[in-house]
This record gives sequence, C-alpha cells and structure tokens, in this order.
Amino acid sequence: MENVSGVGEWQRFERHADGRTEYREVRQEGIRCHLRWGIVGGNGTAMTVTRDDERDARRHASRKAREYLRKGFTATEAVAGTESAPDAGAPGEQGARERPGADDRPLLGDLPDADGFLPVDGFEAIHRRRPATAAPRAGFHEYLVLGDDGRRAVRFAVGAASHDPEAVAAFLAFLDTRRDLPFDGGSHHKVRLPAPAGRFTHALFRSPALTGSGDARVASAHPVFDCEIGDADTEVLVDARTTGHGAIRLGDWDREPRPVVDLRYAVEPSFHRPARKKFLVFRTDDLRSLLAALPGATPGSWLEVRSYRGGTRRFTPATAPSYEALLPFLLGTG
Repeated sequence: MENVSGVGEWQRFERHADGRTEYREVRQEGIRCHLRWGIVGGNGTAMTVTRDDERDARRHASRKAREYLRKGFTATEAVAGTESAPDAGAPGEQGARERPGADDRPLLGDLPDADGFLPVDGFEAIHRRRPATAAPRAGFHEYLVLGDDGRRAVRFAVGAASHDPEAVAAFLAFLDTRRDLPFDGGSHHKVRLPAPAGRFTHALFRSPALTGSGDARVASAHPVFDCEIGDADTEVLVDARTTGHGAIRLGDWDREPRPVVDLRYAVEPSFHRPARKKFLVFRTDDLRSLLAALPGATPGSWLEVRSYRGGTRRFTPATAPSYEALLPFLLGTG
C-alpha cells in the first residue's frame, strides 16, 4: 500500500518588467505537481501534471522552481487564501484555496451549494443532493458521508440512470463503518464488501490527495469489481485507472466489469509504436488491437499482459490468443 504524501506549500516566484508583475507558482501534492502562472491583476492559467511517483513529482516541482529562478524570477512568499489565477476549471485545482480556520468549520457550511444537501433517512451524518435536471435519468446523485464532527467527508456520486436505492443503501451501510479509512495515511484502499452492493464486490477508497479535488478534507469511495483495481496497485496506477484515458466510469453503477489491462510489448508492425518495455495502463481496445496484430507481426515481436492479481502472460506471433480466450485471465475467473 502506498503512503499519501503530504500536501506541499505553494512556492511563488515573481518578475517585474515593463510596469507589470509576472508570477509563477508550483506545489507538489502526492504524485501531482500543480502549476499556476500569469500576470498579477490579470487572468491566469493553471495545470496539473501527474508523475510516476511521489519522488518524481518532488523532482519535477524542484526543476520548475530552478527554471523560474534561471529566467529571472525571484522567490516570494505565497500568501494563503489568495487566488493568483482564476483557474476553477483546471484539473486538480478546483477548491484548492486554503482559508484560515477552514479545517475547524463544518464541511457542509463551507461547500458550494451546500444547502442542496439533505440528510439521508436511516443514516446519521450522511447527506445527499440531486442537482436539478430536465430529464429524470440525467445528472447524478451526490453523497457525503461526514466524519470528524462534520469537518471531513467521504464522497461518491451515482449517475441518475444507474441509481439503485437498494445498492446505494448497502454501500452506505458499509461506508458508515469506514468513515476514517481514507484519512489513515494511505493513498488508497481496496476493500472487499461484506455483502455485494448491487453487482459490486469491493470498495475503492481514495485519499484527498489522490482524488485531485484539492480539498484535504474530502476523500472518495466507490464500489468496484475485484478485477478493476490491482491487488498491489501503486498510487500512480490507481490514478491512471480512475482518471486516465479509458478510466473506470466510477459513477456508472450498471457498467460491465472493466478489468485491469497492463501491457508491455514490442509488436512490429502495428498501430502501437514505439515499443513499451515497462508495464503501463492501457484500454481494452488497445489490447484487442495488439492481439489482432501479433499473429502477422515480425518473429521477434512479443506482448506481455498483467492481470489485477499480478500474474503475467507472454505471447508471441505463434501463441497469440483471441481477446475472448484471454478474458477469463483478466477477470480472474480462469
């Protein structure tokens, strides 16, 4: 299990020229490196970069700081509570502004549109809101499982089209006994449910740093199939499976299982170039494409597939199976 890294302070750099002040800001949070830049008094820009691990993210933040100094910026003190860049739409940044005493106030009174949350019958300190939509099966239901006297919460959302009250109630009953788990210092936890919630058998807890919300008081939990999260997944792999290309649709509770597809390969010719010599997260369609290309590839071509249990299988042009034949290995059923 990976440890959650601490949330670093913003580092701010400024440069004065032609009657204006440019700024650059950088902050490392777990495997993410947050950047903001712009002109003081004008519109700003922000982005979030996800690195391979926490150490790599720290190195990236340090490189950016050295780069700013080389370009003539001077390090200044980043003032908490100021918003240098209006970047509410930037990934990983919305709600990231820190306010003095924010951790001491009840969370529900500090969230946008908090008055939309209503208590859930049969549960204590669990609230739900359903944003208004034109169609009854559009939008989503959002839940907050409050802890620490209401100062932090575990959040999850369910698409309205797949909202099953019975499955949600089963999942809430489980979360009711696990409110503190995503705040224990681990980046994530994959936990078997005592009884299925709908068709789901496990829960995935993500720490505040891994959710990318920027709010250290809000973690997340979602029901998942066993095969969707690797038993020994690192923080960066869970991030890739939940926010990367082809990510699990965590709010879709009537989805089919989306098994782990970790690949490394050297297949020539194929649409997948260049070769990948270390395991990376891929989509199911990528695996299908590589399996289809492998029988006609050069003799030295190969493909390795890793399942959520950590087992690997290696294939050559002479041994390439169909995707359907490989599926029980990915699902853990054969």
